[in-house]
Amino acid sequence: MRFRKLNYFITVAEELHFGRAAARLHIAQPPLSQQIKAIEDELGAVLFERSSQKVSLTPAGEALLPQARALLQNWEKIQEQVRSVANGTAGNLSLGFVWAAGTPHFSKGIAQFKQDNHGVTLNLEEMTTAHALDALRTEKIDLAMIFLNPLMDITDLEHQEYEIQKHLLALPDNHPLAQKDSVPLSDLHQLPFISFTRQAHPSLYDQIMHSLHAAGVEPNIVQIARLTQTTRTLVAAGVGVALVPESTQFDQREGLTYRPIDGVLPELAIHFVWRKNSLTPLMERLITHLHAQVLR
Repeated sequence: MRFRKLNYFITVAEELHFGRAAARLHIAQPPLSQQIKAIEDELGAVLFERSSQKVSLTPAGEALLPQARALLQNWEKIQEQVRSVANGTAGNLSLGFVWAAGTPHFSKGIAQFKQDNHGVTLNLEEMTTAHALDALRTEKIDLAMIFLNPLMDITDLEHQEYEIQKHLLALPDNHPLAQKDSVPLSDLHQLPFISFTRQAHPSLYDQIMHSLHAAGVEPNIVQIARLTQTTRTLVAAGVGVALVPESTQFDQREGLTYRPIDGVLPELAIHFVWRKNSLTPLMERLITHLHAQVLR
């Protein structure tokens, strides 16, 4: 039975008059009567008692009325939900992001997006680049914000630039180099160095090491840290110095100083990345929204 027929039945049941029901439905009375008869034939039950004086619901009609209303209401909700998902204003989206992406404009953008889109459920998880790529390829997340560079093999994925960051040198407040306005790259030679794992961001790690070696710097790696937060804690504790994304400076911590570096280091290109042919309207809306926050 089509939903239009149910609407015909409900309208007649509410008006208890075929003429008024037909006028309300903007159709002629004979076709309406035919549609009601077709419903009765399909159900094998008489729904209305008809006489020259009045129209009334039979017990079968009374039983059908609340069910018909519920069906139509559910169908309207389904249509609304489908339209919302189709235009990107509803649905679920899982986003894996590197810590460096979590700048103030990222935090503000996520908060504003959630406030403006109550029908959207965002699942956010901090990840390394390697972890996020694996999660994308195994369909554990929908979208990633990670470090990308031309050396990476991502032919199975699509991407769009989010922002470019530079490296800063993170130092303990009492470190001699903290007295400088900027630190020459060559000054890092043999300094106790805290590094992220190569497994976390393989291509970026190799680029950094290549740049250091090209400048005659042999880093004295004394500690490996998987997360930037751990790196900052270790630097503040005086364990060593570290190269960190410039967004790190937005999250102030006692005992830490950040200085620009004079020398050639790879840029940190953060991109939105997703599986080929998987970009949904919701993903497009989030990407556009977050990218707009960077441009402000």
